[in-house]
Amino acid sequence: MKLKYTKEELAVEVTALEQVFDQVQIVDPYRGALLDPVTLEPGEECGSVPMLDDGGRGLQFDQDKMRIYQGIRVEDHPCVLLVHFRIPHDSNVSAGAQNSYDRAMAQYQDDMRRDYITGVYNARYIQEEYRSYAEKQAMQGKPVGAVMLRVNEYWNLRDKESEQAAECCLNTAAGILQLAVGTDRDHAVLARLEDGLFVAITVGMPAARLAQTIQEALESSRKVFSITLARRGTFTVSTASAEWGETSSWEMMLSLAQQRL
Repeated sequence: MKLKYTKEELAVEVTALEQVFDQVQIVDPYRGALLDPVTLEPGEECGSVPMLDDGGRGLQFDQDKMRIYQGIRVEDHPCVLLVHFRIPHDSNVSAGAQNSYDRAMAQYQDDMRRDYITGVYNARYIQEEYRSYAEKQAMQGKPVGAVMLRVNEYWNLRDKESEQAAECCLNTAAGILQLAVGTDRDHAVLARLEDGLFVAITVGMPAARLAQTIQEALESSRKVFSITLARRGTFTVSTASAEWGETSSWEMMLSLAQQRL
């Protein structure tokens, strides 16, 4: 598949893909809108585009449907080609087999949202799913904020001890942070962004108050983890918060919290 098109070439490509896939769409990733494949004029809003890899590709599952994303350029404008594909369904399978399949797909979807080391949510979930929810709540006047959390010993452990020791430290920290943030996704979520950096997004509560709750939980917890079978270590967590009202932008809110960290 080519990655650069004229409007005429794109219309031909869409027509060809429609013979194979259930639906083909062109998305403006910056405005979050569907584009007319002929004129490229924006139309109705669409869901957020997932994080694309170095080749400009992305993938999402939604029960029995699969969405494949490919970044393209149309007359030098960045767009995303989105194709929808319904996963084949065997109508002759037993109820038990269908139930097993549904549970496996649900587990796979949840695994895609989780950080593979700590089990908390990952950056993909925060950006692709929770962001749209938080933005809508902010537009309705609810307080929305971000608390950045850095496990200060992470890189030193990786450099001077081992990757396993650093990951053990992260796991212990994540357990304390998750208990402090809670599991009610309507009000707050915790995610690992990268390396030793976490973020807690809060809806309905000022971020400064959540930061205080987290700090109190850390102070009252034993921050001890295993470096080796015979050695233990302790860790510290730095916190900084930013409110949506300070910036009125998701990206700027996260950036401000990270700058304060």
